Order: sequence, then structure tokens, then C-alpha cells
Amino acid sequence: SRDAATRIIFGTSALAEDLRDSIRVVARTPGSVLITGDPGTGIYKVAEVIHLMSANAARPFQKFSAASVDASGLRQAFAQAEGGTVFLDEVGLLSPSAQFALLDLLDDAPSVRMLAGTHRALRAEVEQANPAFLPDLYYKLDVMRVRIPSLRERPEDIPEIYRLYLAQACEQAALPVPPVSAARIAYLMAQDWPGNARALMNAAMRHALGLDEAEEAGNPGLAERMANVERSLLVEALRRWAGNATEAAAALKLPRKTFYDKLSRHDLRCEDYRG
Repeated sequence: SRDAATRIIFGTSALAEDLRDSIRVVARTPGSVLITGDPGTGIYKVAEVIHLMSANAARPFQKFSAASVDASGLRQAFAQAEGGTVFLDEVGLLSPSAQFALLDLLDDAPSVRMLAGTHRALRAEVEQANPAFLPDLYYKLDVMRVRIPSLRERPEDIPEIYRLYLAQACEQAALPVPPVSAARIAYLMAQDWPGNARALMNAAMRHALGLDEAEEAGNPGLAERMANVERSLLVEALRRWAGNATEAAAALKLPRKTFYDKLSRHDLRCEDYRG
């Protein structure tokens, strides 16, 4: 039977499979997990699946917004989640007093599993002078890490995800599922999707309701589609070689200068893909 990770991470790309593998590994391994990803990538869903696939699945799963929880609320959450899991969404927004409280709780409550999510580059923040986020807390949370790739990194998964959302939208609205043209798929794959899965879901809902004509009118031409494919290949090479420009360029059989020119054209940086 398909496990929970497979059910929430759709697509057949290498990135989708790597994410499924990461979720399975951290789910069965005790310790804190830092879940990172762009807005709309589904950090909360991944956290919930890690809990459901863990040995603590039958125990409580406590979810909190880091921006709204204080030191007292954290202590109460850890007490209620005895033997279970606490998930803090956007952990970078914890107040200073809550950060110190969480640091103590992680030392004093080993039976509670800590999952933290963030859209921010916390590692870069804690390496700055006078960081707003406690470095000791960051390294306590970053025992294991799951990074959720954005849709722009795996455009080949967009058709499957979109059709799934479209079917769900039509079922909810009691409407027949409309056809999805090749032009429509090309248009979807050419978008950057800054809102990721959430934005794609909204597009599917508009399609189900027949409100997507304006988007179809913006169907990209061949040049835009080819640029999208090129960007996808660059991202895949950077990820595979952990941001090593020499290895990535060699894998793509590109001269180093040409490789850097293409990175600049697509607004990509090697350092964003390093450990």
C-alpha cells in the first residue's frame, strides 16, 4: 500500500522521490527536524506526515504558530504532547523569551519530538553578528532537515499535481472535470508559481469554474517553454552537485563561463544549493 509520504508528495521527478525518501528516513529516526521550503510548499502537511509515519503516531500532535506562542504556551504544549510531537510553524518568528524557553524544553523533555518549519534562511541569519535567532536553538532544531522543493524546481511534476487538484475542485463543486489541453499544460509549466501548491490549487479551482480564459490567452511561445526547460535542468544539476559549479557545469557539458551566464539569466545562485 502507498504510504503517507507518497500520498502527499505527488510527481515522478527525482526531486519528488528524494523528498519522499527524506520524509520516510526522518519519520523513523528520533530527533528534532527542521522543515524548510518556500511559502505554499506544504510545510505543515510534511510535518504532520512525519508524525503519522513515526513511532509516536498514536500520541498527540500539537501544532502552533511560532509568532503567537509564548514561553508559557510552549511549556503547556510540551506537557500535553508527552510522548508525541510538537510542530512550530515559522519558528524564526519566536520571541526571544520563547526561544530560551524552547531551548530549555528541548533539554528537559526528551520524550517529545520537535518539528520546526520555516520559509526563512535561518542558518544565514544565525551566522550574522548579533542574530535575532539563538544559534544554540537553531543547531538544536537542525538535527535533521527536510527541504521541500518549489514547483519551479520540478515543473515536470506540475501536470500530475494540477490534474489532481482539478479533479478535487470539480468533485467539491459537483462539476464535470473539463479537458486539460496541451497548451494549458505548457502554460502551467512555464510559470514560476511563487505561491507553489497553494497557487496551483487556486488555478485548478478557477479552471473548474471556467474562469481561466485570461490565463490561457497568456500561453507561452516556444522560446519561453525552452527557457523553462533550461532552468529546470540547471536547478537539477545544482541540486545534484550541491552547488558545486565545476561539477554541475561538467555534467551539463557547458563551459564554465556559459554555465554562469545561464545561471545569471535565470536568477540562480550556486550558494543556494550548498549544504
